[in-house]
Amino acid sequence: MRILIVEDNLDIQANIADYLEKDHLLDFAYSGDQGLELALGNDYDVIVLDLMLPGRDGLDVCAEYKKKASLQAPILMLTARDTIDDKEAGFSVGADDYLVKPFSLRELRMRIEALARRPKVRASQQLSYAGIALNAGAVVMTVGDGEVALHEKESKILALLLEAAPEVVSSDTISYALWGDEPPESGALRTHIYNLRKALERAGKDGLLKTLRGKGYALRSGA
Repeated sequence: MRILIVEDNLDIQANIADYLEKDHLLDFAYSGDQGLELALGNDYDVIVLDLMLPGRDGLDVCAEYKKKASLQAPILMLTARDTIDDKEAGFSVGADDYLVKPFSLRELRMRIEALARRPKVRASQQLSYAGIALNAGAVVMTVGDGEVALHEKESKILALLLEAAPEVVSSDTISYALWGDEPPESGALRTHIYNLRKALERAGKDGLLKTLRGKGYALRSGA
């Protein structure tokens, strides 16, 4: 399971890391702006979001994420505020659960695991960019009036790239989406990227799929 922890308290971060990182892949953000950037640029199973953060607060991050993310992970809000009004504010912007500080790490884990069992919400079933369209879960991309069949993994990669376009999707994010915590040999992802690039070329989209060395892949029209 891949989890994003957006929390500016380093002691709390360290405690969560010690408790969860042996079983889960964790990313950490220290501010609202950094958390939003990671949340929109990666595929997470659960996002743990503190309410009080430097820069954007948790309410703003949650609202912006729910507005912009095509595939939305459930959000667990962390806060020292425990009034009904505070909880209502969190739920009103899209939080899925609420945990009041100080909290038990065991309870945090249980709530994360419960949220991870929920299906992710897709804001739109239709993904598109630069004249390419793909229905979520489909293995056929549409280009103009034509269609090009894709293998399942190439379709998943294309969906990730379409969701993020024209931003970069890291190789680690793509690998995790395809294989979880057990990726195959190192050349497997490059093979699928090659196959997807060839499919795009057959569809008249030569050069659309960019490789950004050390960063990942992106769909970008133009030079």
